[in-house]
Amino acid sequence: MKRQTLVIAGLALLSTNAFASKARVEALGQDGVRGSEFISDSRNVFRNPAVLNDTKNYLVTEWGTAATTDTAAAPRAEGGFFREAGSFAYGLYLGNSNGRDDANRSGAAEYLNQTNAMDLFFAGDMGVKWGAKLHYASSKDQQTGAFERKNTAFGLGLGAVMGSAEAYLDLDLSDKSNGAAAASDEWKLKPSFLVGGSYAWEGTTFFANYESSKYEVKTATTATTKDSTITVGAGRIMEINPTARVFTDAKVVLDTTEVAAGKTKSQTLPVTLGMEAEATSWLTLRGSVAQNVILNNNKNAAGKKSTTNNTTNVNAGATLNFGKLKVDGVIGTTGGNRGTGTTSQEQGVLATDNLLTRVGVTYMF
Repeated sequence: MKRQTLVIAGLALLSTNAFASKARVEALGQDGVRGSEFISDSRNVFRNPAVLNDTKNYLVTEWGTAATTDTAAAPRAEGGFFREAGSFAYGLYLGNSNGRDDANRSGAAEYLNQTNAMDLFFAGDMGVKWGAKLHYASSKDQQTGAFERKNTAFGLGLGAVMGSAEAYLDLDLSDKSNGAAAASDEWKLKPSFLVGGSYAWEGTTFFANYESSKYEVKTATTATTKDSTITVGAGRIMEINPTARVFTDAKVVLDTTEVAAGKTKSQTLPVTLGMEAEATSWLTLRGSVAQNVILNNNKNAAGKKSTTNNTTNVNAGATLNFGKLKVDGVIGTTGGNRGTGTTSQEQGVLATDNLLTRVGVTYMF
């Protein structure tokens, strides 16, 4: 009985880290934009808005610059708050972008990326937990060149949690940038989506999702790019003791990109091992290692195959706990900006002159 009490107390202590930031999920080898399929974290609301029913009453600030794109080595400032209201919950988040569209748009010079984005959340629990998210961004520039450049984007997210099962749909309804080298130039995302779900069974979460996007770049000619990704995998959390746990996940990822010249494909099986432990009452440490195993194939439009070299990636992070205030960050690299996922920045040295990067601060109320 005493041991069970200690385990429950330890899980309660660790569960406070569910209110966290990009730094935590990235340090554990998960998606910094949409969170994790199987690890509880507040970032998961961007994948499934229904998660807001379980992660609410907090304010989070992600430290960074005014950059239009967000990377671990050069984060962009963003943040928001989430609040309960009876059996409902709502939230407002500023500055978020899925990153995929801006990365595609960056290949076409001078188009405006999404900026000053806003996400509105609303969720409730009526036996089935449900949630919705509205995304909007708009910007223009009439001063830099001889013609106006502008961008407008709309998105919608829906999700549900039914006991051990989750389902979600994330729609990019519209994302269009006008004006680049010429006023008539246009970058346009066609309606695109991510649909998926998960089911927890006997301590293991099985998940699958499908993502599809299509965008056009119109200049003197029109170039169309289609992307699709199928992901199927499983993740498990193993409690080592009341203050430490290990995370494992493996997934098959099938990615296809189609342009006028043909299709490129990749087949990978990334495996991630992570850990998180309470070093003291005020310090939580975490880290992960990930690598493609068995499947690690790329095929170009000509049908030629190759493997991706050096896919092993190690990340580490920490949370400083000050009661209801928590400071998350990434540690263990030595570049000017120490980020996750950037091999050139991960030099394997713990430098106390710049200990935490990708900093996020969360206050729970």
